Amino acid sequence: MAYRRGGRSLRPTIVVALSAAIAGCAAPPPSTPQNALVGTWANAEDDAITIRPDTVVQHQPDGQPVPLDSEVCDGRFSFGYATRSRAALTALLPRQPGLAKSLSELLVAPAYPVAVLRCADGDQTYVLLNGHQLVAIYRDGDIGAIERLARQ
Repeated sequence: MAYRRGGRSLRPTIVVALSAAIAGCAAPPPSTPQNALVGTWANAEDDAITIRPDTVVQHQPDGQPVPLDSEVCDGRFSFGYATRSRAALTALLPRQPGLAKSLSELLVAPAYPVAVLRCADGDQTYVLLNGHQLVAIYRDGDIGAIERLARQ
């Protein structure tokens, strides 16, 4: 039975109104949270890296980007994201107490988001200090280095 108002049926109006209400209640598609480590980072000399969701790209002085992968790393490659404690990060440089002390002074929070890349015999740990600063810890065996980078 259709309701009538002034000689017109209200059924089409109700159907349109209900359809609009149902469409308005549909949930938006879930968005993927942005990983704060992903992006391009550079040091004071404008040497840059780009952290991607699946690897790190080194920008060479000649302008050629080199994505680190299994081929570049002689078949020994891994990459992932994690959270590391301050103690675990400062322990990465046990044979270089001066460097470990410098790193300890930079890391004041109890834990940090990190990206960890293993390539051949070395590894690189990228520590997010905040939305604009990153510390890279490079290790090749017992030899290490740290570098401060800023978001580009």
